[in-house]
Amino acid sequence: MGSSNVRVITDSSAVMPRAWAESSGVHVLPLQVAWEDGEVVEGDLDFAGLTARLARGRPPPKTSAPSPGQYLELYAQLLATNDALLVVCPPAELSMTFSSATLAARDFADRVRVLDGRTAAGGQGLVAIEAARSAAEGDSLDAVLARASSVASRVQIWATLEQLEYLRRSGRVPAIAAIGAEALRLQPIVRYSGGTPSLAGVTRNAMRGTERVFSAWERSRDRGTRLHLLAFHSAREAEARDLRQRVIDRVGDAETEVVEVPASMGAHTGPGLLGLAWFWDN
Repeated sequence: MGSSNVRVITDSSAVMPRAWAESSGVHVLPLQVAWEDGEVVEGDLDFAGLTARLARGRPPPKTSAPSPGQYLELYAQLLATNDALLVVCPPAELSMTFSSATLAARDFADRVRVLDGRTAAGGQGLVAIEAARSAAEGDSLDAVLARASSVASRVQIWATLEQLEYLRRSGRVPAIAAIGAEALRLQPIVRYSGGTPSLAGVTRNAMRGTERVFSAWERSRDRGTRLHLLAFHSAREAEARDLRQRVIDRVGDAETEVVEVPASMGAHTGPGLLGLAWFWDN
């Protein structure tokens, strides 16, 4: 396929600054947040909306991926004004999003490509943003997909949590799910690379957890010349801004931002999440 008008789609589990998404033209399909009493929020909540409901004693909600029908409708709508679409999804092992998007794409031949980005949260956001920027430059669908795949292969995520219970109940990180209740006061350091989340360590001190995250980023500094980084958090904005500033102090010229995670992620992590997602360009 030659040069064409390509639109990039992702879902709201991708953590990215709204301004970046709007300026690059990423279409964000919202997830649903479902509560035990039957209430379903059509469209993702911000984290403040989630915590307000949790403060009233409600258990954490469940999240659901967009259905194949939602993707089918969206594809038809966007292909009326675009030549092709690229859909950036979280790993198939963690969400039904990839399956839904792929099933719906069968009706549109080569005009829709679906990418399992092998990353999540801020990493997924960075992949989608860079793909959309490639598309905005007039690149072909093949070239946009290649850029997205290249970023996905390099993006890293390190994060720390002030509590284990939410993530353990979600089952999203098996190593954490297996930890017993007696260890729930530990603060885990989670690494996400190559499509697989893993437990990189634990600490009883929030400051040490933050240092582990920062040290992981510092070890990557010889892998490129231009840094793209998101400091993401749930209810830890001041610490996220401090962490971002420490990165800027080290490298100077970098594209960085601080962003709070949406409810679709916060429901699995709870308050107290702090992390970095980044990749280097050469």
